[in-house]
Amino acid sequence: MKNLKTFFLLSMLFLLYSSTVYSQDRIVLTSGDTITCTIIKVNKSYLVYSQNFNGVSAKGKVPRDKIAEWSYRMNPETNATSFMPEVKTEIAVEPEVEKEALPTYGSRLRVAVNGGLGFLLGDTKTAEESLVTQGVSSDNAKKYYKGLKTGIQGKASAYYHAFGEYSFGLVYKGFYTSSDVMTALQMDDLNMYYGKLGERYFVNFAGASFFGAERYGKNKQIGLNSSFSVGPAFYRDEVEMYNQEILVQGTTLGMDVSLGVEYFIKPNISLNFETSVFSGKVKKMTVTTSDSSQDMELDKDNWENLGRIDVAVGLVYYW
Repeated sequence: MKNLKTFFLLSMLFLLYSSTVYSQDRIVLTSGDTITCTIIKVNKSYLVYSQNFNGVSAKGKVPRDKIAEWSYRMNPETNATSFMPEVKTEIAVEPEVEKEALPTYGSRLRVAVNGGLGFLLGDTKTAEESLVTQGVSSDNAKKYYKGLKTGIQGKASAYYHAFGEYSFGLVYKGFYTSSDVMTALQMDDLNMYYGKLGERYFVNFAGASFFGAERYGKNKQIGLNSSFSVGPAFYRDEVEMYNQEILVQGTTLGMDVSLGVEYFIKPNISLNFETSVFSGKVKKMTVTTSDSSQDMELDKDNWENLGRIDVAVGLVYYW
C-alpha cells in the first residue's frame, strides 16, 4: 500500500513537471517555420522572446509583419501556469503595395492631330486620252495625272467617351494636290496654244464620327483603334488653261473609315499611326470663269471620284 501511494505521488509530480516543461509559447512565421520559446514582450513592431538551450538562455525578437500567428500558455496577470491555455492569434496582413499607374483611357476627351500622304483612287485613263486629243503628248499627259494623284492630307479629331471603349465625336480632313506641265494645246483648227497647263485640287471633309479602341501589352502601352465618319465633302479644283483660270466646285456626301495604332509615351499622350479610306463622288459642279458661272450635272460615267487612301502619323492627347 505504501508503494502504491509513492507511485501515485511520483506520477502526479511527473505530470505537473511535464505540464510546466511543455507548456512553452509558440511563434509561427509567415515562412511556415515555428519557434518554440517563451514570449516576453509584444509591441506594435516586434515580438520579444527567450529560449533555453542546455541551460543557456538567449533572447531574440521577430518583426510583427513576419509573424503569421503566435500563442502563449502563461496568464499575463498572475504569471501562473494555466492548464487551459490562453491563446492569442494574429494573422499578419501583407501591406498593400502601390502599383505604378498604367496608361488608361480614364479621361472623357480624346483630341488628335495627324498628317501624311493621300493617294487618289480615281481612274485617269479617260482624262489622259482627252488631253492627248487636244495636242498634249502621251508622256506629258501621264506625267500630269501621275503628279495629281498623290498629295498631302491632314486630320483633326475630337471624341467624347460614351461607354466601354466607344466614343463619339467630330472629324475634319483636308487634302491637297497639284500638278502642271508646259505643253501645246490645240485650241481650234487654226490656232495652237503653248503654255502652262495646271491645276490645284482641294477636298475638305467634316463629319460626325464613331470611334472604338482597345489596349494591349503588359503595361497597356499599345492601342488599336478604328473609326467611321460621315459628312459633307467640299471639292474645289483651280485649273489654269489657255492662260486663263477656271474654278470648278462641288459638294457631296463623304465617308471615311480608319484603322490606327497608338504607342503611349505617357499615360495621356500617344503617338498614332493611321491608315484610312475616303470615298465620295461629285455629281454636280459649278464651273466659274472670269466671264461667267455655270452649273453642270455630270453623266454617271463622268462623276468626279474623290476616293483616296490616306496614311498619316500624329499625336493624341487625353483629358
